[in-house]
Amino acid sequence: MLLQSKQALLPKKLNESRSFRDIFDGMVFLFSLLVVAFRFEVVGCLVLLGVMGVMLVLSDRLSDVFLPLILMTVFVTRCYDSFDTFIKFIPLYVVVILCVVFHFVYYRAKPTKIGTSFAGLVAVSAALLLGGVGSLSAAAYFRPLNLYYVLGLGIAMPLLYLVFQPRADEEARERFLRGLFLAGCLAAYAVLVFYTQGWDEFRESYHALYFQSKNNLATYLMISLPVGFYYSKKNRALILAPVLQYAALFFCDSRGGTFLGTAEFFFLLVFFCFYRSDKFRRAFFIGILLLTLVLVLCLLPKVVRFIGFDQKIDDFSNLSIPQLIKQMFLKIVDSSEIRVGLFQRSIDDFRSNPVFGVGIGHTGNEDLYPPVKGAMNWYHLWLPQIWGSLGIVGLLCFGYQLFLRIKLAFSRRELPEVTLSLCYGGLLLMSQVNPGEFCPIPYALIAMVIFLFLDMKGPSVKKSKPNETEN
Repeated sequence: MLLQSKQALLPKKLNESRSFRDIFDGMVFLFSLLVVAFRFEVVGCLVLLGVMGVMLVLSDRLSDVFLPLILMTVFVTRCYDSFDTFIKFIPLYVVVILCVVFHFVYYRAKPTKIGTSFAGLVAVSAALLLGGVGSLSAAAYFRPLNLYYVLGLGIAMPLLYLVFQPRADEEARERFLRGLFLAGCLAAYAVLVFYTQGWDEFRESYHALYFQSKNNLATYLMISLPVGFYYSKKNRALILAPVLQYAALFFCDSRGGTFLGTAEFFFLLVFFCFYRSDKFRRAFFIGILLLTLVLVLCLLPKVVRFIGFDQKIDDFSNLSIPQLIKQMFLKIVDSSEIRVGLFQRSIDDFRSNPVFGVGIGHTGNEDLYPPVKGAMNWYHLWLPQIWGSLGIVGLLCFGYQLFLRIKLAFSRRELPEVTLSLCYGGLLLMSQVNPGEFCPIPYALIAMVIFLFLDMKGPSVKKSKPNETEN
């Protein structure tokens, strides 16, 4: 509990009960499953916002609102181009913001330690504030949408770090990990619901079904995959969780998720096979690794057909496996691909203003990829987004932040900390081909909280021997 001037308004018996919070998290997750099953995303969003507001007022633990927040951001990804729908509920958002302010004032606590990752947040804030100077007009710079991204990705993150830091204890870290895991489970469940509802269409073509939220669901699955492995080492009943999440990732029909997620899954299999595993888990992970490799190689033509590449490759049926892999790579970097055009545009934008870039509020890419209402002009590639929007200053500041984060990740050895580092690795991978970390909520917020917990210096946890692992 925080060292604060006020006690929680929640009854003391409930506030100090771990069982109460387990039940609360379970009810929020069950509610989210029903929202996805019955397509009640708007109502579900409003209900969870209300729940978060109540918990912010009654509870002194900020971790109580993480699960409702992240699960809400999972299922609202299905509400594509829904700005006009959600903008109608501004009064509710104002009430929730007031609850946030109440929580931080009433349950106030001073930061006890500024960690390594904080300097990177400040550097990125500076780059975002300076982005577009000399190129972007004042009217474009001060547009509400541009300010949302500049302030949300910039100034807000170091401020939130300072507010969250006194609340970052081991219990909050474990609930954060559980929240990431349940978000991945909800994303996998959403994929299952899509295929259940579109089964007749799938059975006719055996091509992956298209759904608008595929990239966001794939991002959540890639963030969550390491937590599935982490829990499988604590409880054998969950040993299939990461396998099922990878299967859902494959069925997302996200090319970034399919290729980068496969690389992540194989890496995690090898890593967790040798990282403090007992004989049973080591044998299981090796078996899954070999089985997956065999299936991928033997079924590669079917896999290519499933993700729709057969329609892009000439003489598909007569190609050998090496030829097929080569043709797939050539099609990915084909000049007709939107991301290739955006990459070329980012170089032109960098040349036009190499020091500060053209700014996050730049709208010159709409001819290649028009964004939905309420979204900025993405390059859909992480590095081009930095040099195109923020120039040399952006490259230096983001590079500095990444250096600090990598250094911090490699300095942590305990399993929960290693798992958090790997979760960020999944997010960083997916950010290479999608907006990812350039979304303030939830992805940039998740990244900031991950490294806040890595900054946390708690008591050293005794390393368990393989035969002491929980079952």
